[in-house]
Amino acid sequence: MKFIVSSSQLLKQLQVLGGIINTSNTLPILDNFLFELNQDRLTITASDLEN
Repeated sequence: MKFIVSSSQLLKQLQVLGGIINTSNTLPILDNFLFELNQDRLTITASDLEN
């Protein structure tokens, strides 16, 4: 599936979500972003398996 998104808008949203991820996580592999595309809406969810 292909989609087009403004890089500046994507960066803005990733920075907001990145704030919830603990930067001192001892296992950075546990930091995750989930991208869900439904019709014309992109939903991004972040987790560090604690938050």
